[in-house]
Amino acid sequence: MSEVVNVIVFSPREPKPKEFKFPKSENVGAAASQAGEAFGYPKGLNLTFENSKKTVLDRNLTLAQVGVDNGDKLELVDTGGGV
Repeated sequence: MSEVVNVIVFSPREPKPKEFKFPKSENVGAAASQAGEAFGYPKGLNLTFENSKKTVLDRNLTLAQVGVDNGDKLELVDTGGGV
């Protein structure tokens, strides 16, 4: 089992997705914040990911705990409002 997960992240702000590599032990919120910064979002937003099943992932759990796998496509979402 790999300790790192490679994912494709989409953002409502940009038509082209970006690829990211995160440790599986990283919290969803921390990974989403890093992705948000890469897409130009300001720090301090409550960003998280939505998976292909339209499930919003818990920011406090690790990527491994929410079942994120290599190649997953994740949508960046703001739990505090719209992105």
